[in-house]
Amino acid sequence: MGHESEKLVRPEVLNSKMDGMETLSWRTLARTINLGIEFEKSDLRTMLMEANLGSGRVSRDVNKQEMLRTAMTDARESALDDDDADAHRGLLDFIEVLVKKAPSHRPHLPSLLDDLSEALRVDGYELFEHRDLDDPHDPFRVTRVELLPVDPSEVPLREETTALERDLAARGYTNAMGHYKLARKHLAEQEHPSANSQLRTAFEDLVVRLAIDHTDYSDSGRAGQGGMALAKLYVKDAGRRAPVPGEPLPQKEGGDFIQGLWDMSHRNGSHPGLSDAQEARIRMMLFTGAMLLLLRHFPANP
Repeated sequence: MGHESEKLVRPEVLNSKMDGMETLSWRTLARTINLGIEFEKSDLRTMLMEANLGSGRVSRDVNKQEMLRTAMTDARESALDDDDADAHRGLLDFIEVLVKKAPSHRPHLPSLLDDLSEALRVDGYELFEHRDLDDPHDPFRVTRVELLPVDPSEVPLREETTALERDLAARGYTNAMGHYKLARKHLAEQEHPSANSQLRTAFEDLVVRLAIDHTDYSDSGRAGQGGMALAKLYVKDAGRRAPVPGEPLPQKEGGDFIQGLWDMSHRNGSHPGLSDAQEARIRMMLFTGAMLLLLRHFPANP
């Protein structure tokens, strides 16, 4: 037997995607438990019931960690072994209600939330907290929480909002959002050239808007200005340096990546090119990731 077939993979680095259902990783469940133990036990039981994660195996005598571990592990195994979409949805619902009701007065809460958000991001979900900033009593109180998939392939046929679309809407980049939604629609309908075209337009619109908002670039109002705007979002240099949020990306820390995607989508001038289903799907994933990267690197202006 060769060395490759004997290679062992640790359980914590196994992908959560099996033959069908994809669900949350063990790391995300562990970090959810770390946040959950900040609550009273009776409140946790109520939240588990609200998310339909009540497990018959959970005894009232167990501690909070074991209660959460049992309920969430049962749901995870149902999602993976039985392709149980309701069990997977229950895990997401539980995290949403947990974050919404998290005790904001605890000093270490931000660290717990950051850890959980990062684990969710690796699993392909972005955590959004909504606040009512007009509330005179508590403008920072979380009023609603959403977990949205980052990968557009997770929502190809449903009228759901991806994490990217939510980010674009929140920033007021409605043009880019509209073209991106059309790209998803065309991809789901297997209209690959149309999907490529809308994706290219969404990317170009975002590039122009970010250049206007974060650099000295001025909107000329003419069509086809994306290439000039893109040149403002990264700097060509020979060395490697860490990117600074809000400033142009270094060439070797994202600059070459976004330029390469631009070139790929404009390989026939403004025409994005034809492709089969596989290439169209890959394009969607690449451009989705690039747009999320740009939005994160160039945050909303205060």
